[in-house]
Amino acid sequence: MRTRLRSTLAGIAAAIVAATTFTLSTASPAAAFGSETFGCRIAPGTIFNWYQYCHNSKPASTYNVAFQVFGGSGDYTYTWNVTGPWTSVITGCTSTSVACAVAVPGGSFDSEIYATVTISQGGQSATLSSVAILNAYCGNYLC
Repeated sequence: MRTRLRSTLAGIAAAIVAATTFTLSTASPAAAFGSETFGCRIAPGTIFNWYQYCHNSKPASTYNVAFQVFGGSGDYTYTWNVTGPWTSVITGCTSTSVACAVAVPGGSFDSEIYATVTISQGGQSATLSSVAILNAYCGNYLC
């Protein structure tokens, strides 16, 4: 009788472990709201990673300054605010755009482009910020 009880209990324990393992392994991870990051990068250039503070690394007559939200999951609404001496939108910058890229003239003066984006999802919202610093070039050298 003891052997039969042990066997039954061992079977139940194995079934519970199997059911729990199956449930945990089939659940897909979802990134919670608030895990988003925001960065910028400038083209042309030699810096290809996205940083909260970015800068130009090559001389150019016009720069493509791009800002982008990373992380999170699901659908968001974006409210973009970009200030500084930019001349036109290259792409994005809409309520459905994860990115916003603007054209900025190069030249012999330093400039900064400030971007904030308010992301909204399911009644929650957060504002993220980033700064692009464009250093002046005189020929091929920083002024």
